[in-house]
Amino acid sequence: MRTTETIVIAAYGTLREGESNARFCRNAVSRRIAKIQGTLYDTGWGFPAFSPEPCGSVTVELIEISLSDWAEVDRLEGYPRLYDRELLDFVFENGASAQAWIYIMNQLPKQAQVIPSGDWKIR
Repeated sequence: MRTTETIVIAAYGTLREGESNARFCRNAVSRRIAKIQGTLYDTGWGFPAFSPEPCGSVTVELIEISLSDWAEVDRLEGYPRLYDRELLDFVFENGASAQAWIYIMNQLPKQAQVIPSGDWKIR
């Protein structure tokens, strides 16, 4: 029996369930809400950007996808031109932790504004 290899990505914006690009993760194995220290920005372009520089807590959706779907997500995110990605630690409400890949914008636009809530869905 052949198994599919998976990775976990941390979605903080349009890839989250119910958002405009959630379809790119339509074959997700799982989706779980978690938090990470950092700063979330509204780029003014209809999608957010994450910075690991701590300003508060950022809400993410940890999405487990197949490796074969990762290339499509990379293209959407403009990796590596617009965003780079890092493997970071995330914390669930119950205190458990997990690692996931998160996209970090290479250069924030001048008009970027901090999202005080740290949650794209309630900006």
